[in-house]
Amino acid sequence: MEEKIVININSLGELNAETFGIKGAKCLTELDKLMKDIAREVKVEKKPEFFDEKTKTDNSIKVKNS
Repeated sequence: MEEKIVININSLGELNAETFGIKGAKCLTELDKLMKDIAREVKVEKKPEFFDEKTKTDNSIKVKNS
């Protein structure tokens, strides 16, 4: 499966990012790389696929404050 991240921006300017083909800690790492310079508040909802990878993670995304 191809790895990709899809970002939607609604009419209020809110971002929704969803990954496809990326599981576990790598998912959070890739989202952090992409969102760290543009998002002020982050809410993480994990899809069942996140838990398919059997590695440990701290489950946090660091957001750069501007």
